[in-house]
Amino acid sequence: MSSYINQFTNYLRSLPIHLPRTQQERLTLVLGTTAAVVTSLILPPLYRDYSLFISYGPGGVPSNVFGWMIVRGLFQPLRGEMFSTDIYLQRADALEGHGVGSEGFLTLAPEQARSVVDRPEVGPHAVPQRQLSQLPTDEIKEKLDARFRAFGRRNDHLIRFDRSRQEAHADAFFLANRLPPTDLAKATEGELAHLHSGGEYSAHFALSPADCKKVIEAGWGQRHGFAGTSALSLLSFGTKADMPAEYLLIYAPRNDAEIDTFIQLLEASIKYTTGREDVR
Repeated sequence: MSSYINQFTNYLRSLPIHLPRTQQERLTLVLGTTAAVVTSLILPPLYRDYSLFISYGPGGVPSNVFGWMIVRGLFQPLRGEMFSTDIYLQRADALEGHGVGSEGFLTLAPEQARSVVDRPEVGPHAVPQRQLSQLPTDEIKEKLDARFRAFGRRNDHLIRFDRSRQEAHADAFFLANRLPPTDLAKATEGELAHLHSGGEYSAHFALSPADCKKVIEAGWGQRHGFAGTSALSLLSFGTKADMPAEYLLIYAPRNDAEIDTFIQLLEASIKYTTGREDVR
């Protein structure tokens, strides 16, 4: 064994290793080594983040490297906190007497709650906002899609189907043309709710302040990252209204009972966003 070690040592000594002697050579070596180390540390997590962004599919921003750079460079610093409910206490008091009761439209039984400790994982990007865990089976997705569309047809006196302007990948509910626009409909260009039917089957829609508090505290959703912030008006240089604080991500249901609850949330949302009680 010692002979092999001696042979290997002699071989290393015979290699024409060039050691930097000038200050310029030493500086070049330091900069090159630093660049190699930084690159090896930064590129892998950046690539994983980019791959996760692409996995969301279409969602309001280009699903490519340019969309990813825009989201990370411009959108991400504007994202707000998504779980506190204090804002809804103030909002509920302010809206009382304007067709929105301080108790809201939603009643959830204790058994309808999801875990607030074990919430689904949601992607780290400001947009698209997507659920990553606790996903439904294909069978549950088909059932939810059918129930969502049936709800829209049943309530065509209040809402209409159109391509989502916020997501650009799925049909959404818009305020019916015959109805006067509510403040929330104006802020969202008439779009009231959309289902991420091209992906994980979570949804975005708004509820009354009191109902938002119930939904977040029952583990059924969280705010959109831009909800209640000035992100949209800043990014559009004042051409768009800010997203209301009541705009929520609703988690995807995982079984038949949760589909029933999801439709119950949707019903409360349409009552709030249309200003009408005659939801069927």
